[in-house]
Amino acid sequence: MLIAVTAVAVGLAGLALAGTWTRTGRYRREDETGPLPRHTWVLAATPLIVAALAVAAADQPWGVAAAAMLLAAVSPTLVAVDADVHRLPNVLTLPLAPTTWALLTMAAATTDRWPDLRRAGLALLVLGGLFVLASLLTGSRGLGMGDAKLVLTLAPLLAWFGWSPVLLGLYGSFLLGGLAALALVATRRADRSTHLAFGPYLLVGSLVTLLLVS
Repeated sequence: MLIAVTAVAVGLAGLALAGTWTRTGRYRREDETGPLPRHTWVLAATPLIVAALAVAAADQPWGVAAAAMLLAAVSPTLVAVDADVHRLPNVLTLPLAPTTWALLTMAAATTDRWPDLRRAGLALLVLGGLFVLASLLTGSRGLGMGDAKLVLTLAPLLAWFGWSPVLLGLYGSFLLGGLAALALVATRRADRSTHLAFGPYLLVGSLVTLLLVS
């Protein structure tokens, strides 16, 4: 019952965020101009993904289920924003990481699953650190800092379920991104110098993995 109530609350919040941002383009900076894409799919996808994660994580501690649903609620909006301006806004990615960690800590405290939390913390430090370092080293030519900040949420949440989900989620993300890049190059819609938004693939790979392992 608590997970169902949480799903409704989180889903409504995600819908409000999606409706406001995609309708007004308030995520754009002054120099980010051009026609505003029609992201009507975001409004349909948000409650569906939240509901799917709520069902998949129904047997998990409330904190874990809430963290998964929270990620699901903001993911469609993050995908739409990154696809439009190739940027993941700090206003979403920065609060998401500590909130997810707090929910996982709550789950460990209420179920005595401290080994799972320690593994999540190790993933946060190692993978989060590697992505931040990769972003600093490659700059605009590689992973963006927004992607690295997103991993600070994805890595511990996936690691709660084990190391295999972490590998599956990240491998799936890179595989999806690589296939999309090849398709764009093959259709001459991009070339080797084109910068592609990687956030959507990180989110899709991670959400699919959570659906499989929850």
